[in-house]
Amino acid sequence: MRYLLAGPDDYSLKQKLSEIKLSLGDTALLADATTLFEGARVKAAEFKLTVDALPFLTPCRLVIVTGLLSRFQPAGGQVNKASRLEEADTFSAAVRAAPPTTAIILIEPELNRRNPLFAGLADILEVHEFPVLDRSGLKAWIGSRVSLCGGAIAPGAINLLAQYVGADLWALSGEIEKLRLFAGSRPITEADVKTLVGYTGEASIFNLVDAVIECRLKPAVESLEALKAGGLPAGYALSMMSRQLRLIILYLDLKSRGEKEIEIRRRLGLTADFVWRKTAAQAARFSFSRAAVAYRRLLETDLAIKTGRMEESAAVDLLVAELASGAGLETRELS
Repeated sequence: MRYLLAGPDDYSLKQKLSEIKLSLGDTALLADATTLFEGARVKAAEFKLTVDALPFLTPCRLVIVTGLLSRFQPAGGQVNKASRLEEADTFSAAVRAAPPTTAIILIEPELNRRNPLFAGLADILEVHEFPVLDRSGLKAWIGSRVSLCGGAIAPGAINLLAQYVGADLWALSGEIEKLRLFAGSRPITEADVKTLVGYTGEASIFNLVDAVIECRLKPAVESLEALKAGGLPAGYALSMMSRQLRLIILYLDLKSRGEKEIEIRRRLGLTADFVWRKTAAQAARFSFSRAAVAYRRLLETDLAIKTGRMEESAAVDLLVAELASGAGLETRELS
């Protein structure tokens, strides 16, 4: 019972976590035998003491650790070669020596298979990865989710829902439940999606930033056009992008300083669950340097528009094309 759950799709990850918990027996009893650790802070001795303890009045003990592999994987993807290797071996030995009555779940934002701790545990871990769904995978997920909820949905409605909401499965699951109740016994139609969901500037801007992060030029351009088609001026799209990139930069900075997630959320002022989850997921896929360069380009574009050097719509179109193509953003120096 050694699991690794990794990836930015935290909806599917949380579903798998719940599934594992159910497989371990009575969830009420298990709650009293569950220990949560932050991987960046837990001491090896404390971890070993906990995983070695036998359960009391329950068939098993559950230990969940978030970010333990990340602790041995510094920013930039370079594996620590010095003192941390010995510490990684200590944690690896503790996991291997834990009694079979202890279930251990490691949770990571992403998996680097060259990570020294993963290398020491790969042969005993049951690994589940949860990448962000691509367009075809997203459509398939929507269809299966509607069926699971006891409904049916027209292909055109699937396309529209994927276009409107994007790959945020938390938001999609909520919209699907709302649509299913609205449609009743008939299939969900495009008209239903347009009536109950529709475009929202916030969802569209997340799609745009997602495409920029992943250097997907065509979806980025399509998202920008969708924003403008929905009546939002190019300048507003620019300000929304600036705000989101600023949140990502602040998130990454606070995270690098060792701040806890709850404190980061408070300091960023993100009270809406949807916005918080999206920001955290995007920050996990954006390097600090690339986010900073992108933010500088946004400021330069804003200045060019305000000083009359460039027309607003053309300037924003050019900026999105540059960012989403990744043209020089990884190597361009900040001055």
